[in-house]
Formats: sequence, C-alpha cells, structure tokens
Amino acid sequence: MIRSLDAATNRFLDHLRGLNSRLERAQREVAGGKRVAAPSDAPDRVVSLLGAKADLARLDQIQANLGRFKTEVDGAEGVLQQAVKLFDRVRTLGMTGASGIQTETTRRGIADEIQSLIERMTGIANTQVDGRYIFAGNADQTAPFLMDWSATPPWGPYRGAAATREAIHPTGVTFRVSLDAEWIFANPDPHLNVLAGMETLRQALLSGDEQAMQSALAPLADMAAHLNAALMFYGNVQTQIADGLDTASAMRLRLQAQVASIEDADLTESIVELQQVRFTQEAALQVRAASPRRSLFDYLA
Repeated sequence: MIRSLDAATNRFLDHLRGLNSRLERAQREVAGGKRVAAPSDAPDRVVSLLGAKADLARLDQIQANLGRFKTEVDGAEGVLQQAVKLFDRVRTLGMTGASGIQTETTRRGIADEIQSLIERMTGIANTQVDGRYIFAGNADQTAPFLMDWSATPPWGPYRGAAATREAIHPTGVTFRVSLDAEWIFANPDPHLNVLAGMETLRQALLSGDEQAMQSALAPLADMAAHLNAALMFYGNVQTQIADGLDTASAMRLRLQAQVASIEDADLTESIVELQQVRFTQEAALQVRAASPRRSLFDYLA
C-alpha cells in the first residue's frame, strides 16, 4: 500500500497552497482595484463597510429629493417675487383711483387693469413646475383655481389640498417645503385674502363710491405683508435646501473615504505583493525540483 506523504512534503504543499492563495488575492486586487470583494475577504470589517454603503445610499436619496424640491422652491420663490410686485402695482392703482381727481372713465380703466392683474395673480397661483402645480398642496395634479368672470368669486373655490410635504436634511431634521395657494392668495382671513382684496378694490372703483374705495384700500398693506411673508418662507426654504445639499456633499466625501479605506486596494502594495509571491513561488518550486526524489518503491508496503 502507498503510505502518506512525508512531513516535509506536506509542509511544502501547505506552503505552496498559501502562496497560491496570496497570489490569487494579489491578482484580484490588481485587476479589480478592490481589497474587499466578498465578505470573506475582511469579515471583521464587513459591518462597517455595509453600514457606510447604506449611509451613502440614504444620502443619494436625500440629495435626489432635495434636488427636486430645489427646482420647485426656486420656481415658487421666483413667481412670488412677481406676485409681490404685481400687488404693489394694485396698491398704486388703488390709491390713484381713489384720489378724487379721477373721472368715471379713468376709474373704469384702472378697474380694467386690476381685473387683468387678478387674472395674472390667479395664473401665478396656478404655476406649474415639472408638471406639478406647486401651490396646489398635496393635490399637485389639480390647478388650484379656475377663472370664470361670470362666477362669484371669479377664481372659484380652492381646488387643491393642504401642503404637508416635508424634506429631510442629511442630519435627519425635517422641514416644510411648500405653502398652498389658498393660504397665500385666498386666505380665510379677509384681511389676508389677496384675491378678494383686489376684487373688492375693483368693484369699489367701478362703483365710484369714495368711502368704498377707502375701505378697500385699508387692508391692502396687510395683504402685501402677507405676500411678502410667503416669499420669505420660500427664501428660507431655499437656504435650508442649499445647506442640506452642501451638508450631503460633505458627508458623502467622508463616507466615500471610509468605504475606500476598507474596500479599495493599494495598487502599489498589491503589485509589490504579486511580484514577491511570484518570486517566492518560483524559488520554492525550483528548490523542490532540485531536491532528491524518492522512487515509487519508497511508498510501497
């Protein structure tokens, strides 16, 4: 019978298997650039690696969401700037029409301009960005108002929903990102109802009643401040989104560095290891080949 290999041969084969394992690992690192390609490559660091990658995936989603919110918020802030300027024009027209030096014809002309400004203000309330009505709250596929001058009020009831959407900052803090058109343009508080204030002024000018005109002018300052408050809200949201994107970028760099420190191979080190293992392997085989050989009879019982 053939007996087991001698101890020296077993040691040599074990050594050769170890060299082959190191060689395969070095070749993988050089070819793929990764030190950790499978959990078995670094079982003690797998948890840290998976945690960092999960955090990177979370940041990717947060950044994508913030990017979408940024587009909408930038659009809202831009059109609200127009709304503020438009309402300033309404106040100027109102004071001009109520000055007492206007004729019925000139007041009617002013009233007609205010009517066109009401339509423009309603158009701002119905602004769309990327196919969404940005002031329709959570019902963003529905235009907030429908204009019909035969109805009272001509902009009709609010057709959207409450705005409850929130963004998540990379630090985990949440913040509101939108207001609805009812709150901004048709507030239930009559002193803050921008559209109603404009229409009341228009009707007062058409009536020629000086007392009605003065009464219509009185709440316009509060309405202008209300519009400015909505504009300030979106300006603050822009700041929060910008900070969130900056924070996410900084966190991403740190996490990428953490993943790289665990996962990526040091190519210079891997190449040196590959060359050394190959040299050691060749030298071991040459030494083994030069050693005295035993015949088959040495293994026969």
